Amino acid sequence: MRNQPSRTIRAVAALVLASGLATLAAQSKPAATPPDLTGLWDGAPGGNTRDLARYMKAQNTTIPFTPFGADRYKKVDMAKNPNGYCLPPGPSRALTGPSPFMIVQHKDVISFNFENHGVYRVIYLDGRPHPADIADYVQFMGHSTGKWEGDTLVVDTVGINDRTWLDSYGLEHSDKLHLTERFQKIGPDTIKYTVTYDDPIFFTKPWTASLNFARQGKDDRLMEYVCNDNEKDRVNLRPTPREE
Repeated sequence: MRNQPSRTIRAVAALVLASGLATLAAQSKPAATPPDLTGLWDGAPGGNTRDLARYMKAQNTTIPFTPFGADRYKKVDMAKNPNGYCLPPGPSRALTGPSPFMIVQHKDVISFNFENHGVYRVIYLDGRPHPADIADYVQFMGHSTGKWEGDTLVVDTVGINDRTWLDSYGLEHSDKLHLTERFQKIGPDTIKYTVTYDDPIFFTKPWTASLNFARQGKDDRLMEYVCNDNEKDRVNLRPTPREE
């Protein structure tokens, strides 16, 4: 019986050593390489997210408007479409609208280059936080940080100018809008895009929409879009309600 304690100690030591080796092996195992999203993309056919309210109804749900948000949506003047004034589309409309975009991927940053108005969007992957003064310096495309969760790029965006629309049919938002986006490459030529809109001024709770992006052909390219150089319709704009 005098040997029992020593056998117990040796057994415990062996377990501790095994656990330590397992931890060391896990730490030394290289992290999975994230998928490469680089390429020219556009919304896959059938998305129809240019009109998010109609799109959500097709998914058997509705946008959870606050009374204020519902009133603004009902009374929106389509003649005040920001695109008609050559303003940047914002991070939501740039992706839900019918315009191609180029993704360029680097380990510390991802760039989205949009044909729509020739604007760009930078997503920082180096661990930096949003600027402390972002509320004082809101931007049309907002400020975006991202991280990889397995094979999915998760992007957090705040500081979005309230002069943009979320879609092409008058869905407005406030500067309190917070976007959470997920980009998952589900095939060599398809990205599943899921976006959650959180805006306590316009919506009673966060809500989510999803669509696919399709890779464009190897001979396709972004075309130059310079709105200010050739905008001829502004003088013809008249107050216009949305067609239901």
